[in-house]
Amino acid sequence: MSAPTDRAPRLDHEWLSRVRAALASADGLIVCLDFDGTLAPIVEDPDDATMLPANRRLLRELVDTPSVTVAVVSGRSLDDLRARVGLTGVHYAGNHGLAFEGPDGREVVEAAQGATRTLDATVETLESRLADVPGCTVEDKGLTATVHTRCVPESAVSTVRETTTAVVDAVDGLECHPGKQIVEVRPAVAVGKDRIVDRLRERRPGACVLAVGDDITDEDAFRAAEPAGFGVLVGDRPTAASVRVPDPQGVTLLLGWLVSTCARHPVQPPS
Repeated sequence: MSAPTDRAPRLDHEWLSRVRAALASADGLIVCLDFDGTLAPIVEDPDDATMLPANRRLLRELVDTPSVTVAVVSGRSLDDLRARVGLTGVHYAGNHGLAFEGPDGREVVEAAQGATRTLDATVETLESRLADVPGCTVEDKGLTATVHTRCVPESAVSTVRETTTAVVDAVDGLECHPGKQIVEVRPAVAVGKDRIVDRLRERRPGACVLAVGDDITDEDAFRAAEPAGFGVLVGDRPTAASVRVPDPQGVTLLLGWLVSTCARHPVQPPS
């Protein structure tokens, strides 16, 4: 899949009118959101990430709306993601969709479970090879791993990426995925955020899909949502999303608009 080359316009009244019209003819609404950089501001230490209180309150209101399905889809582990969001009634997808939890319970992609020993050994190798790089950390997420470059000096970032790629390329069954100031190490399994969008859409075939995220990995979700639904980029870069908002506070405004719109013009829940 080629990288997007177009920048999206900022969210405006015209786009909101398009969404309102789509909701009027839809059988429900599916809202899929990333966590870091979307519901929560990006911070230097991922362990310090906290969802904005307003975003938690508005998500709760959307979850309590019968016609709305809410999913939080993240590269974090499923347990970490659930603990940080802390809401019942939400569909959770961790490790970029390798682990999923919804009303029917928890599922983990079998091939990902089978790769955990290989991943553990690769994490140890990466920690050893990158130990002397200032600010570089390797985070073991159980089913995936993340090499963080946010605090790495700019002059050393390319070395981290090249070293990570070389280590992972030498291991059968794992692959690298570049992200925003990270390199993800994952099992070579055809699972991504687009699969979660498709899965939720299968449960509500006539629903309008709204996918919101800031990372490169969210592009899969945007492509799955568009053009019948809508993608919203948090930030500013080339994207497949139709509009953008500047930051998690912009997400707050969007969620508030959705809550208000669903209250004034209830979306028809699927039969």
